[in-house]
Amino acid sequence: MPEPGREPGPRPGLEVLRPGLQTTVQDAGRRAAALGVPGGGAADPLSLRLANALVGNPPGAAALELTLSGPTLRFQADALAALCGAPFAASLDGQPFPLGRAVAVRAGQTLATGATARGARATLALRGGLDGEQAFGSRSTDLWAGFGGHAGRALRAGDHLTWGDASPARPPRAFLAPGLQTATGPVHVLRVLPTPEAAPPLLAALTRGFFTVSAQADRMGARLSEGVPAPHDPARVSLPNVPGAVQLPPGGQPILLLPDAGTHGGYPTPLVVASVDRPRLGQLRPGDRVAFRPVTLAQALAALRAQERAIRGVEAALRGWYKEA
Repeated sequence: MPEPGREPGPRPGLEVLRPGLQTTVQDAGRRAAALGVPGGGAADPLSLRLANALVGNPPGAAALELTLSGPTLRFQADALAALCGAPFAASLDGQPFPLGRAVAVRAGQTLATGATARGARATLALRGGLDGEQAFGSRSTDLWAGFGGHAGRALRAGDHLTWGDASPARPPRAFLAPGLQTATGPVHVLRVLPTPEAAPPLLAALTRGFFTVSAQADRMGARLSEGVPAPHDPARVSLPNVPGAVQLPPGGQPILLLPDAGTHGGYPTPLVVASVDRPRLGQLRPGDRVAFRPVTLAQALAALRAQERAIRGVEAALRGWYKEA
């Protein structure tokens, strides 16, 4: 049955020739934590918003999330596409495919994305927004639970994806300034807010120097290699988790929580990454170096407002361009 507002009929589509390392359908995520369901959504939500704005989509429309090595896609219909995020190598029928701008793709063309030397993820948005299975109000793929997106899993060769109806449009003559996009590694200084569990000795240990992102990094979280003395409180109860929280398991190696993290946990969480820097968590890759810089709530909010003003300005300008086109 078609969804409200969408007419029945064949959809434009593309075929997955090569799936890449882990390519999934992601949108702005879901609000079902009260049911024990992680929020999910794009690991780098800033890249999702910018890519969608470039093709004239709503900010939270579903798109493809590429991880470390991207897919090869053959288009079976004309499309308007934009790639934002980590600097993945990309070509369209052998010609360079630029990042940070909208590009018209013709039916029969092949978009090939390779690897990225910095950062971990990029978003490929298509005008009209990707179709996909909805679960708890979102098309985002939850790889652990196996629902949402494309059959609840990462793409495979031979998959067929479709996108929603949208009026044809020429790509705007606009490209994103590099400073608008999420910063990629290899060094990250993250603004953090200490919680009541950040006793002075623990806070000093966590903010003294750099940590290294270990190989245990996925959409649930990124474990850091170096350890700090971890508090032990067997009476501590499980409390709600939020993306951006810095957990401290008994081994003392901090874990930065990402969108697919569980909704509750029993480990102490002495730090929370400020919302303005949360998109950077989606760009962490093994070997990157991470330091924590404490800020006040007022400083965190001021930085977030400044970022929002810049991004909303871009979204408004592109929205106006498509309205007049």
